[in-house]
Formats: sequence, C-alpha cells, structure tokens
Amino acid sequence: MKLDLQNLLAIGTDNASVMVGINNGVYAKLKAVVPSLILIRCLCHSLQLAVSHAMIDTLPRNLEFLIHETYNWFSKSSMRQIKYTQLYETINCGERPLQILQVSDTRWLSIEAAVDRTLHQWLELKTHFNMTRLSEKCYTAEILYKMYCDETNLLYLLFLKPILSEIQVVNKAFQSEKNDHLKLLKDLNIVVQEISKKLVLPSCKVDPLLSSIDDYLDPKPYLGYSFEKKIEQLRKDGKINACDEQGIRERCKSFLLNLFKQLKQRLPENVAILKKISLLSVDNVLKAVKEPIQSLVEYMNGSKDIDAIELQLSKINLIDWTNKTDTIKFWDEVNKYRDASGNNPFAKLAAFALSMLILPYSNAQVERVFSQLNLVKNKVRNKMSIKMTNAILTIRFGLKRNGKCCYNYVLPPEVLRQIGSKEAYTKKAAESSSQVTDKNDDDINFCFNECDQF
Repeated sequence: MKLDLQNLLAIGTDNASVMVGINNGVYAKLKAVVPSLILIRCLCHSLQLAVSHAMIDTLPRNLEFLIHETYNWFSKSSMRQIKYTQLYETINCGERPLQILQVSDTRWLSIEAAVDRTLHQWLELKTHFNMTRLSEKCYTAEILYKMYCDETNLLYLLFLKPILSEIQVVNKAFQSEKNDHLKLLKDLNIVVQEISKKLVLPSCKVDPLLSSIDDYLDPKPYLGYSFEKKIEQLRKDGKINACDEQGIRERCKSFLLNLFKQLKQRLPENVAILKKISLLSVDNVLKAVKEPIQSLVEYMNGSKDIDAIELQLSKINLIDWTNKTDTIKFWDEVNKYRDASGNNPFAKLAAFALSMLILPYSNAQVERVFSQLNLVKNKVRNKMSIKMTNAILTIRFGLKRNGKCCYNYVLPPEVLRQIGSKEAYTKKAAESSSQVTDKNDDDINFCFNECDQF
C-alpha cells in the first residue's frame, strides 16, 4: 500500500500476544521503526477482561452458573417460556416479562444486562422454578430453585449491579460512533477513581493511578445502597450471622480491589498525560482561562511547534465559532478557517487536535467489519472472491457513512445506462491483469477451505 510508517501515530490492538508481545509482537516491530509510536489496547476488550478476571478470582462460581442456566432453561423451550410469561403476568397485573438475556463471549460486558434482568425478575423466577421442580420433577429446576432461595446469591448480584452499570456506560461510550473522542479517557479515569474511592479511607490523598492504595484500604467499605439495605434486613431477620456477613464483605472487597488492579494494569501507557486530551474538547478550548497542555503536546509532538500551538490556543476563543457543541465539527471548522490574507492562523493547533481525534481507543469499528464479513461470506457463499467481498463491504459501509440505505439510494445515470447492456459485464483494458489477482484469491480461498475442514 506504500504507506509511510513515519506518519504512524498510534496503534490500537486487542491484548493478544501476537500484537503486543514484548519480543516479536506487531507493536514491538513497529516501535523499532517509529520510536514515538503509542500503543492503545482496545479499552472495550480491556474492560471485559478486567471484569471477567475479577469475578473468576474472587466471587463464587455458582453466580455464573445461575445466570447461564437460567437463560439455558428458557432458550430452547417455547412451553417453558409460555408458562413463565403466564406466571409473570399473573404476579404483575398483565405486564409481560422481558426476555432473559444470555452471557455471550462475543459481546463486551454482556453480563451486566444479564445480571440486571435477573435481579428485576428474581421473585418471578424463584416462583417459576419452585412450581416447575414439583410438576416436572426436574433436578436442574431443583438446583436453580435452591440457588434463588439462597439470599447470599441475591446479595452478590445487588453488589455487582451498580458497579457493572458504571463500567458499561464507559464501555458503550467507547463503542459509540457518536461520542466526544477527547473526553473518553477522562471518563475512563473517573470510573477507575470511583472504584478506588470505594476501597480506600476518606483520608487517603494519594493518586490511585500513580501510587499503591494497599496501605489505605478501608477495613469495612460501603458496598452500595441496595447491598447494605438487604444485608441489614437479613441481619434483623436472623437469616445471616456475623461470620457469614464478614465473609461476603471480604469477597466483595476483594472483587473491588482485583477489578481496580485489573483496570489499572490495562490502562493505556502514560494515561496521566493522555487524559489531558480532554483539554482539547470544545468546552475547554473556548474558556477564557485554559489549563496548560505543554506536557501533552511535548509527548505527542516533541518540542517543536509548542510555542505556536500555545499562542494559537490562547486566542482561539476570540473568534465567534458556529459549531460550539460537537468537538469534531468544531475542529473541522477551525481547520477550514481563513483570515483576511487567506491563511489559517490556527493551522498547527487544528492539525494537532485532529491528530488526537484519530487515536484508536477502541476496536469496535473493526469488530463491526468482522460481523459484516461473516454475514457476507458465510458457509454457503464460501467461494466468493476477495474482490467481490471487498466490493460488497465497501458498498454497505459507504451507504452507512452517507446516512443512506439500499431503498433510498439514487443510482447515478451512468450506472443506470449500463444495466442490461453488455458494457456492464465488459472488463476494462486496465483490468487485463486481474487473472493474477483472481488466482491469488483462489489460493487464499483454498487455504480457508482447507482450514474449515479441520
């Protein structure tokens, strides 16, 4: 493709060793050519892995069993779904239940929605499995009923729900195509800070991202309103003793500490500097008094142009800009601005800000391409050439990028004239060498087909 590697600013990857391995990873090899290259691990992957590792290492394994088997119970039985719907409508005055969700390995933080849905229907699910174990004499229903009767499981889910919800908000922000890219790392930093505050004493003044918090841990942290209210009720009713309560609290505390360490470990390198990217958002830039961005410019751009960028930033609020709400449109307007002499007095600042907007914080868009690829080239159409596959994907994403679909896209007149004519199927002279490409496609398709057999 003849791309100049010296123009490479950052690389966004998942956490696979082939990409981020110290010795022979893709990043290590590119770093040898471009010393200033920034590595940004996909934060959606990182959030998912952090939550998954923290739950596996600290919380009871039966929680995952409860969520998985509740979904499996209804997933392949229409009769069970109908019976549960009737029960739910009876208890809730005709209101229909929402579908029980699956914890999927291919969807980031899918456990958050599954936990929320299970908690919302806890009483109804408990009643359903009680009735089913008696009518069907089913051992699985017996196990699930006992698990729903165990108030300890309910306590753990009540503890998890607000924490997973906070992380899910940030996860969706990184996945979204319509977000303020310059505020993403700041939002992530806030979530990490919130989790650390749940763990440490109020008197702790250290920065959790830069220092260890092990010496400042609160021996009895507050674990959320719903959790504390429920455990207080169980204590009054005599359903839980002090020893069991202490064990539950220690596990919840261990989960928070493990989650914090996992998130801290997976944050981008030099996050303390990179989080200052939010200073380039339109809200901060148009303030009369601005925070200094020298450290960010120096880290990203070296010592060159710092004086010019600082000067341009100091006077940018003197212009009456049109786009003051959307950061991307704002910097596009700044980049196109011209003074009386036809020059852009904010050229270097705009170029620097636009380079920050393209940092690859998430692989969500790549995952969307993979999903479309699986839909286009499936097992039935596995002989489709790479050229055809690329053409279909280009059309789909081109229409999406322009806000159109197949039903409202107007074909150009020259394309309409070719329909039904020989010209539409005649190869151009410049494509006479396509046989080589087709042969390469056949070779690649052969390799894929051979792999499918295994």
